[in-house]
Amino acid sequence: MVIGLIPAAGRGERLRPLTDEVPKPLIRVCGKPLILYAIEHLNAMGVDEIIVALHYKKEKVMEFLSRAGVLVRYCYPDKLLGLAYTIYSARDLINETFVVHLADNIFMGNCKYALDEHMRKKGDATLLVERGNPEGRYEAIRLEQGKILDIVEKANFSYGYRGTGIYIFEPIIFEYCRNVRKSSRGELELQDAIKGMINDGRKVFGVLLEGRRVEITTEEDIRRAEEMMGCEK
Repeated sequence: MVIGLIPAAGRGERLRPLTDEVPKPLIRVCGKPLILYAIEHLNAMGVDEIIVALHYKKEKVMEFLSRAGVLVRYCYPDKLLGLAYTIYSARDLINETFVVHLADNIFMGNCKYALDEHMRKKGDATLLVERGNPEGRYEAIRLEQGKILDIVEKANFSYGYRGTGIYIFEPIIFEYCRNVRKSSRGELELQDAIKGMINDGRKVFGVLLEGRRVEITTEEDIRRAEEMMGCEK
């Protein structure tokens, strides 16, 4: 069995003032809350058991999912200390392969092929990547012959590839998340945990995204997504 983990704990600072009242996972694109896109995409990938990590305005997200009839489990990171900390908060609920799907990324196609490749290669970690520069908001990824050789969060340089918001892990990742130290941003970066795996010779692969996706970070992203999806208002 494969488990899905949706980190949905953050405040969505760059979407303020929208997120002053509405938690980012409930921000709507084409009339649908972001978190439903993530849940439906995980289901399409063959993932039926999903854990949602909540912190900011968690009661509103839980109430919505309950009313929508969506069955998920929850974990509750007690602090907003970065993605590594959020993932580590789910350690007692996961002991098998799991897919981390950021709540603010919408994919236009089914990315099950990335999970299939992870299983085929028996990876410790597999990242869904795309060609592009970090642009100050993504990680820079060095990918050669399917292997990830380096990863740097929000880099000011480019290796030609960047992340897309889907990470597939074996439970060994929890050990590396536990050992991460705070970055210059004051956060526990998932990218540093992945780099630790690379440095230890773990099997860390990259799979190139097929199709399109959009990340919702700003109000302009919402407008761009709705235009791309053909439902602009």
